[in-house]
Amino acid sequence: MKTVIFSISLLVLTIAGTNAQQVSSHVPWTKEDSAAINALALYPDSVRMEIFAACEYPAVIVNVASLQKNSSAAFADLVSSYDKTKQEDIWNLSRYPNLISRLVEGGKKSKEDIETILKDYPADIHDIALKYGRDEYDLLQKVDDLQNNTNQQFNNIISTYPTDVQKTFNDLLQMPEVMNLLNDHLSLAVRVGDKYKRDPQWVMHKSDSTAAAEAKINAEQINDWKQTLQQDSSARNDMKAAANEYATDNGYSQNTVDAPIDSSQVENTAVYPYSYWFGYPTWYPYAYWYPYPWWYDWGFYYGPYGNLVVFGCPSFYFTNWYFCYPHHWQRYPWLGAAYIHHYYGPHRLNTMSRQVVHNWVHANRSYLPADFIKGNSNTTRAEAMRQYGQLNEKVANKDGTINTKARDAEFTKNPTKYSALNSHPEQAKIPDEKQNVDVRQPYTRQPAVVPQKEQSQRVQTQRIQPSAQPYNNIQRAQSYHTNTWQQAQPSYHAAPQYSEPARSAPAGGGGFHGGGGRR
Repeated sequence: MKTVIFSISLLVLTIAGTNAQQVSSHVPWTKEDSAAINALALYPDSVRMEIFAACEYPAVIVNVASLQKNSSAAFADLVSSYDKTKQEDIWNLSRYPNLISRLVEGGKKSKEDIETILKDYPADIHDIALKYGRDEYDLLQKVDDLQNNTNQQFNNIISTYPTDVQKTFNDLLQMPEVMNLLNDHLSLAVRVGDKYKRDPQWVMHKSDSTAAAEAKINAEQINDWKQTLQQDSSARNDMKAAANEYATDNGYSQNTVDAPIDSSQVENTAVYPYSYWFGYPTWYPYAYWYPYPWWYDWGFYYGPYGNLVVFGCPSFYFTNWYFCYPHHWQRYPWLGAAYIHHYYGPHRLNTMSRQVVHNWVHANRSYLPADFIKGNSNTTRAEAMRQYGQLNEKVANKDGTINTKARDAEFTKNPTKYSALNSHPEQAKIPDEKQNVDVRQPYTRQPAVVPQKEQSQRVQTQRIQPSAQPYNNIQRAQSYHTNTWQQAQPSYHAAPQYSEPARSAPAGGGGFHGGGGRR
């Protein structure tokens, strides 16, 4: 359809005259233009075309975002009188298409009626849906009324546009992170729409080329990380122990964490995002649209014999969690050394995780030894991480922030205790690399979720499935485009360092096996 439109436009321009042709085909191509289009390259072709098409209608993006702001605020207000656990439950119910509507349609239902409805939904939501369907019918009715009212307003917004445009925005509502990104960076979205309107074939060709190049670099980066863990038993053991603590911090039981995962489940897991209209829980400091299973954030899972199967690099959430707390640096110093070695290595993929590492190094550079980044010894890095974690824990305030004056005094008073650090912090030796926007955020527990394995095509026609792509495709694109657009047009604000009281370290287990996978 877009190709036809473009062809007609080109014919009109030809008739109008050569000057008009020259104006449209020689618009300067800027760095921001490249960032705007490259950031969306990792989505599948069909999704990418819809994103580019949506960017041709910035007025719709703005109006829909305004509606989303109002509906999410109304939803948050509706559940605000309940405790955090109940709020989280209602937010999770909203993730499943039409579930709340079906629970309230026709009046309050019996246990048997609700169980019949739940046959169309994954098991991980059954207990919550049964509980609230029976005990909180009035609340669910109010949520459904809000949903219906919002849907009507949305339909009014898009009703005057062509059918294909209406379909585009209906489809993109199922990918809330995309709608969120386009509105947060509207000027870049306008650039995308302008370039796509002028030459859709060229834009698609450029994004195809970018996707291929990024896929190659991504594969190289994953292989580098896999080799780092395979060749460094200390880093591997730290990774397992830290991953265990991360999962239990997020509410998973030890039995769940230690259970082996079927490799096909990793490849085919589908994730229900939070509703675009209601948003994600208000206590998250970052855009958290998709509740991923614990092993995704690790970048590995335990195989049937307890071996590590690495399928990707640790996620932004895991990396952010690790660098938030000094007790992690002290307890898992070899993991920190592996991060530095990897993210300052030859394959510097522009990811949110790498940005967290870079932000941390830049913020703490005055205390780090001169060869911390470029040196070849992970032993030196690990000892520096351990001592720096110990130093910061020693002077942490009750709220988790660091007393920098006390840190300076402690360091000056005990130079031999922190001998692996820079002996003169006031004379930073690490090269002052360009400091990009600080993407670090205070850690907030994520919801524990049981991943929903995609069913066969026959079953999919009978069950309500997630509208988005499998999680590994979604997050790879989301992480890349978010970070890329942030570099071109930042919307993050610098985040402070956080700490918390130290806890006993959990034991790791299992061997290592490099496995395939996508990210």
